[in-house]
Amino acid sequence: MMPDTSGIETRAFFKAVKLDAIDDSLQKEIKMACGVDVETCLECGKCSGGCSNTHIFDITARQIVKLIKMGQEEPLLSMDALWTCVSCQLCGERCPSGIDIARIMDCLREKAYKKGIKATRYQVQLFHELMLDAIKKTGRVAEGQLMIKFNLKTGRYFKDADLGRRLFLKGKIKPFSSKIRNREDLCRIFQESIGRGRDQ
Repeated sequence: MMPDTSGIETRAFFKAVKLDAIDDSLQKEIKMACGVDVETCLECGKCSGGCSNTHIFDITARQIVKLIKMGQEEPLLSMDALWTCVSCQLCGERCPSGIDIARIMDCLREKAYKKGIKATRYQVQLFHELMLDAIKKTGRVAEGQLMIKFNLKTGRYFKDADLGRRLFLKGKIKPFSSKIRNREDLCRIFQESIGRGRDQ
């Protein structure tokens, strides 16, 4: 027997959202920081349909754009999808409005990192840090060194050791990488990035 709900008002179940009361500061920040205007979203869902990781995302690409429009920064910076996105660009390629969601994810990931919000995928954050450190030192990434450091930091000392040996013998990976020319320009980019982070 169904309960009698005739005396209960609909607004007790649904919270109305006044469009003129929505804080659009996050939307403006995204547009300024990475040049992506989510206002052009048609809500067609092609981004989520084309995403190769939708099945493991806690918040889909379409929902991410929606949350930005709603000014919901907290769930965006703490979502697991922030660390499972592989920036494959499929979402952007499928989007009829050309919204670069992968770029948005980069912006949100950077903001979460600056705010000290712990990554749900520690290993992904660690890999990012090790790779950027390698680029900062030489301008290039030596895959062999990177994977050894990553395995040591994560305590998986012999992970992919046999595969790494075979790739090394075939000349597919190098233990060291040469430094780039004009490394001063690279250092300047890193310094400018740090300066922007302090200003925000």
